[in-house]
Amino acid sequence: MAEDAQELFTFYEKEQHLDIHNMCRTNNTPEWLRRPAKGPWGLRRLRRPAIHMDQALQDIIRQQRNLHHPEAEILRRLSRTHRKVRALLNNLAGLFPAPSPRPGRRPLPSPAASLSIFRQKLQGCQILWSYARFMAERSAELDAGSRRTRREKGRSHRSSRLPAPP
Repeated sequence: MAEDAQELFTFYEKEQHLDIHNMCRTNNTPEWLRRPAKGPWGLRRLRRPAIHMDQALQDIIRQQRNLHHPEAEILRRLSRTHRKVRALLNNLAGLFPAPSPRPGRRPLPSPAASLSIFRQKLQGCQILWSYARFMAERSAELDAGSRRTRREKGRSHRSSRLPAPP
């Protein structure tokens, strides 16, 4: 998913003509994509960012539908990423059932429709940049964890082959 997120960002940035002066590549990451100060990420902690990303992608797709024909490449790519985020949410729900929703809970707010088209494009591009970085970081963490696990398994396997002391 990390490579797909990066490819989507790169395509969106160029397609929207926002690849000037790295406008989208901001360090102002949305709060919901920031790493917590303490503790490992783990799969359980992916739910909240995925919920927000699901909503953000819906908003970006809605905005782009007003600007492009239905078969536009940008819409296909955004929809493909949206399906992957939805699949991740479904898998997480299977692994970690969510507590029942609290009464009166409101859906996540959408960006204001009063923003100019340029501001909407820029905001979408910045979210996609932050998401690409977030997914790259999570992917690197998973890779590091799997390498560590393989090393530890190798050590325990080797130590089990040592002859017993006399």
